Amino acid sequence: MHHVILTACCLVFLASPLTCQGDDIPETQEFVYKVGVNGFLRGEGAGNLHIADQRYVPGQTEGHFVYRVKPYVSWHPTDWLDIHAEGQGYGFAGGGEGHNQVSLYQGFVEARLPGSDLISLKAGRQEFSYGSTYILGTNSFYDGLSYDALRLRVRPTSALAVDILWGTYASPFDTGLKGDLAGGYATCTVSDGNAVEAYVLRDGGAPERHAGEHLDIYGLRGTARLGPVSLELEPVYESGRRFNGTTGVNDGIDAYGGHFDLTYDATMAGYKNRFLAGYAYGSGSQGAVSGMNFSREFRNPNNDSSLFGDIGIMVDQSGSTVNRHHASGLQVYSLGWGMDVTKEANFTAISHYYHANYVAPGFSRSVGLETNFTLTWNIAEGYSVIAGYDRFFTGSFFRDASGSGRDIDYGYLMVQFDLSKSKPRLKPVKG
Repeated sequence: MHHVILTACCLVFLASPLTCQGDDIPETQEFVYKVGVNGFLRGEGAGNLHIADQRYVPGQTEGHFVYRVKPYVSWHPTDWLDIHAEGQGYGFAGGGEGHNQVSLYQGFVEARLPGSDLISLKAGRQEFSYGSTYILGTNSFYDGLSYDALRLRVRPTSALAVDILWGTYASPFDTGLKGDLAGGYATCTVSDGNAVEAYVLRDGGAPERHAGEHLDIYGLRGTARLGPVSLELEPVYESGRRFNGTTGVNDGIDAYGGHFDLTYDATMAGYKNRFLAGYAYGSGSQGAVSGMNFSREFRNPNNDSSLFGDIGIMVDQSGSTVNRHHASGLQVYSLGWGMDVTKEANFTAISHYYHANYVAPGFSRSVGLETNFTLTWNIAEGYSVIAGYDRFFTGSFFRDASGSGRDIDYGYLMVQFDLSKSKPRLKPVKG
């Protein structure tokens, strides 16, 4: 499932200058071993939505209980060797449905040149998460996403890192995709908050594999900080081959997209605030609307991007399908505000307006407006509570496609936890 949310970590993007940390293990460890468990417990309810597959169903009301529990152990016998094993239990119940799955989520060994960060090799089951997760993310609101993979990292200087990666989607936590992912990702850090990134990826993942089908992704990402203002620009071009179910052959892909975001930090009446404005574009085509050819549609593969709101009714920029009627290519306009109410509590409000590039004759291109309101309370170290209410105001496209103008409501209460015990690494005593 590709559900997207600003979780406890990523909520900070709107409210404070702290950075998000994913599940990847940092290169320099301050402990010999660490044993713990993290995850979440969530109760959620929705109106006019089938939660399990985020499908618009006017008149549907249901509730779910969702859990994700990940016990893990990390061992670092030397400063150049990391060993990590992490299991996962994930499931949900409600709406007349249920699902439970227990398996290995991550299990890898990472080795570096002793006394140097020049070269490191990470082998085994692992996550891939880069940049703002516009292209590669970890699907963290549900069961995650991991690969059986190799990642070679070369760091010739402290400012430049190049990752060469290859992996296959790891069942069962593969979001329903089969195939492999390969490519390279380079990051050049100019200064704090200022960086240039470039990547080339070949994504062969698909729910149903067809010979010769793949997606090639070429992207640039730039971030800049000018005092209280932060900018991010990420243009992406996609090529490759996509299977056409109508003709039975592979069509050539020729699609493009990207996003631009601006944030502004300000202290007002003693409270830290962050304001956000953003725009994203994804190409589409009239051929995709008719179901004949989807090669011009831009896709955000395996993303965990905040561009698509909390509810999950919007999946990526390829478009939106309601009652078998398709709107192709999305433009997304975003506005947001966040505030640290106290040192422990944070409130955010963000909206995304979706406008289609191509629709069927006589249909509206106004897809809808999603608003997300979230309150995060860090109760204690390792514990936080997140309460959210979201509403998707359906646009005229939904009315044209389904005959219903009902809006979608979604609310949840979630407890996140990370409990651990570790043995610190003793630092050398200077003479």
